[in-house]
Amino acid sequence: MENETPMAWPVRRRMPDLTTLDEPARAKVTAAVERLRTLREVFGDRFLAQAREHVPGYSPLSDEEIRASARRFMDILLAELSSLRVPDAALREVLGEYAAERVARGVPLDAVSIGYQLGSREMLALLDQVAADVDLPPGLLLAVHDSTWEFANEAASVFARVKHRLVLEQAHFDAERRSAYAGGVLGGAYPAERINRDAAVFGLDPQAHHVALAARAASAAEADAVRRAIARAVHLPPDRLLLAQVGTSLGFIASKPPDAVAGHLVAVGPALPLDRLADGFDEAVLVLETAERFGMSGIVRLPDLGPRPLVLAGGRTAAGLETRHMTALDEAGRSRHEMEETARVYLECDQQASQAARRLAVHPNTVRYRVSRFQHLTGLDLRCTEDLVTAWWLLNRRRTARQPREA
Repeated sequence: MENETPMAWPVRRRMPDLTTLDEPARAKVTAAVERLRTLREVFGDRFLAQAREHVPGYSPLSDEEIRASARRFMDILLAELSSLRVPDAALREVLGEYAAERVARGVPLDAVSIGYQLGSREMLALLDQVAADVDLPPGLLLAVHDSTWEFANEAASVFARVKHRLVLEQAHFDAERRSAYAGGVLGGAYPAERINRDAAVFGLDPQAHHVALAARAASAAEADAVRRAIARAVHLPPDRLLLAQVGTSLGFIASKPPDAVAGHLVAVGPALPLDRLADGFDEAVLVLETAERFGMSGIVRLPDLGPRPLVLAGGRTAAGLETRHMTALDEAGRSRHEMEETARVYLECDQQASQAARRLAVHPNTVRYRVSRFQHLTGLDLRCTEDLVTAWWLLNRRRTARQPREA
């Protein structure tokens, strides 16, 4: 055993150039091709028998469709053999189109790949018979075998690429369906019957309560970052989180509110049945718009905002109150900004002058003086509840009006 010589791997035989063959050899190639052409129906029947026995994935196809594809396969290989040409990019393209066509008919790509291997084997078996009849040179026959099996392996790669492309296309289609459903639910465009009927398709329980989330993103990359952050927070794969662009907001459907989303502002609506989630999304959008105007971040709910949403409402009321109370303040020159900001911070600090002074980096007496001037010019007595509420509302409304609204 120690003296045995290791078996060498056979050298792959290259297909010769047809023009380099002598006349008798070329004549034998031509004879082999013509003889094979007469066996197209035989090849079709043989391939049909093999496909029915070994490739159950071909079940969507009729017998005649399988025979026709076998004849087509044989014609392609005969065209290559007649010129002793190694299969090229054109044949790869034909294979790709063939694979896509079969998938469209319901044949799995794995079955297409197996079918191609069976077809190659049956074709070479016929070629071996014909080669003996026409006395095809053994070296040439082996070169055809090598070339055919080499391309059979490459065909598997072609089918794999087609499969990868189809998987991506299916994922894109699924994402579009999920987005359309989320948009229909959150935007109020779908009736309750459709919402509940299709819920299970998208992994939702129609009997359970869900929450609508609202966020904003300036780009597709930012939207993806928000989606991934929310998905992590609710322990869900990002591609399973239902997301849609609804108006100028991103809308999400989640089974529970996220605990935290670092670096993003996400507004959370109340837990509601799926067929009422449009109302929850409306509330989430109100929360989002208010939180943006007040420079808030993180997870925000309506109860977190206190009376802040009122600041963004009542345009005519605000105009009338501003005219009544803020005209004299606006005419006070540059000091009006100091008085206005001091009064707003003073109210945020529950009228604690020392706390407001620390935030403004001034002396408490400065706070008291500015607040006193503010009350004098506006006619609003902050000791009076109604005047205090009016002052808070006007000051915050004016502040948010100066901040640019996010797209």
